[in-house]
Amino acid sequence: IYSFPTLSALASCTEQRLRELGFGYRAPYVVETSKQLQELGGSDFLFQLRKEEDRNTIRTALTQLKGVGPKVADCVALFCLDQKDAVPVDTHVWRLARRDYDPSLREAKSLTLR
Repeated sequence: IYSFPTLSALASCTEQRLRELGFGYRAPYVVETSKQLQELGGSDFLFQLRKEEDRNTIRTALTQLKGVGPKVADCVALFCLDQKDAVPVDTHVWRLARRDYDPSLREAKSLTLR
């Protein structure tokens, strides 16, 4: 049985060690984001986000973390923060939506707000 490391364990890891463990290009993001989360209050920060009702507030807070874009923020919101209305959209979902759901979406390049 394996368990997830604690936030402090992740924050104390080096990028090199995470690369050795197979994290690849994600290694620097994991180290930096772990440190950012600690600075923001760690678990308390995330539990406060879980109580937040406005999904845009949650997305904004999460995308301030290094390496977290809109899709990952929506994944975290949906799977970890009880935001049942969050819909993570990757390139595959976007193509299907444009092709099968609403042809007018073909005019847009992305759903991502810029």
